[in-house]
Amino acid sequence: MRALAGLVILALASSASTAAQAGDRLDAAASALAARGFTGEVLSGTGERHVIGVKVPKRWVLGSVTKQMVSVAAAKLVEEGKTSWNDTLAARLPAFVGHPSGSVTLTELFRHTSGLASPQDGVADDAIPPYLARGRTSNVLAPCLAPPTGERGRFRYNNCDTIVAGAMLEAASGERISDLLKRTVFRPAGMTHTRFARPGEIVAYSASKNKIDVAGYGASGGLLGTADDIVRFDKALMGGKLVDDAQRKLLWQGEPSLGYVALGVWSFPAILKGCKGEVALVERRGDVDGTQVRNIIAPALGRLVVILTPNPDFDFGEIWQGSGASYDVASAAFCS
Repeated sequence: MRALAGLVILALASSASTAAQAGDRLDAAASALAARGFTGEVLSGTGERHVIGVKVPKRWVLGSVTKQMVSVAAAKLVEEGKTSWNDTLAARLPAFVGHPSGSVTLTELFRHTSGLASPQDGVADDAIPPYLARGRTSNVLAPCLAPPTGERGRFRYNNCDTIVAGAMLEAASGERISDLLKRTVFRPAGMTHTRFARPGEIVAYSASKNKIDVAGYGASGGLLGTADDIVRFDKALMGGKLVDDAQRKLLWQGEPSLGYVALGVWSFPAILKGCKGEVALVERRGDVDGTQVRNIIAPALGRLVVILTPNPDFDFGEIWQGSGASYDVASAAFCS
């Protein structure tokens, strides 16, 4: 019994030491952000949290982290045999039968290489696109059905890609996208505070003073949620609770010729300060109506960091450039 007690004490001490190290890393990451004028919330996978200069809202606007979660729902449907990554627009959506983009695949949509028209086409930089206007009445797919304005096979970031992908997933599953995400992502991950924005809903930290209807983003950026829920999502995904290893590998397979874009995320090797050799990172960004999000995972290390700020002008920089706020945070959070 004494030997067993000794092992228990040793295990607890080791666990406490690991938690302390994780806390130290987050302290360093938060300090790196604060030094650059950051305000917002920073959370690690072990639960350490820093809140700097803000009141944390009940739900943040998650922006394009929505795309990451929708891509996981797509992977689950592929795993279930209800769709495939080679499924085409014309095969699922009657509106695309005979359309120049009818043969575009689900993979191309999540990699932003479809060439589809963009809902921003023809809209002035300081104007609100019709699909985001309050009181909108048009079909959400309408701007995406215009003739293609991009070059198929070439990367071009476009919200229509994921809006259309969401419609394909609804057709393949027979579920609304909100219900599909609940079944395949939220419930398995234990995400209790994440949902789609309701039409006309007033959201916190709106840079446009709520002239934009966040719900209009739909599958491309319409989720509201918490930093804790993003952490739960990351941990469930890394832990195999959402999709199997084969699908996760496909989701995180960055394509170097396309800037390391993968399916709904970017996946790339990085040289970080304090780490030996390259570190494989999976990154998803969000930027909607004044709220910026960074969800950064280091799968091989089993670590992650989630960052949210209500400052639309905060400069995160680029990790791959070896400098800037994101680089500082990743180095501090993932390296000793």
